[in-house]
Amino acid sequence: MIICGIYEKQYTVFYLEIALKDPDDTHIYGFENLSHIPTKKLIEIFGIDLKKDPYLIDGYFLTKTNYKKYKKYIEENMVSLNLNIFEYCLRQYSISNKKHIRKFYKETLME
Repeated sequence: MIICGIYEKQYTVFYLEIALKDPDDTHIYGFENLSHIPTKKLIEIFGIDLKKDPYLIDGYFLTKTNYKKYKKYIEENMVSLNLNIFEYCLRQYSISNKKHIRKFYKETLME
């Protein structure tokens, strides 16, 4: 008898982690949800090699070269960036319960 497993629905979210460039400070100070940007475009902007990382498991830093190359698109689709002070790392998160997707904003000032 073969029993089929029940697979939970998985939600994939892309976040841009924002941290100070200071190597002594390892905290992440902000996040921006980039899930509205097509995955193909994120792969292009962050220079992801799908042969080395087909499941986008690693984190990918935005380089100054790629920032300059895609500056217009970035400015139109992301928060304003300052590569002199901050570093930006793209990470993928997957979760089975939509309610547990981390929310990195406040809907009201009283929240």
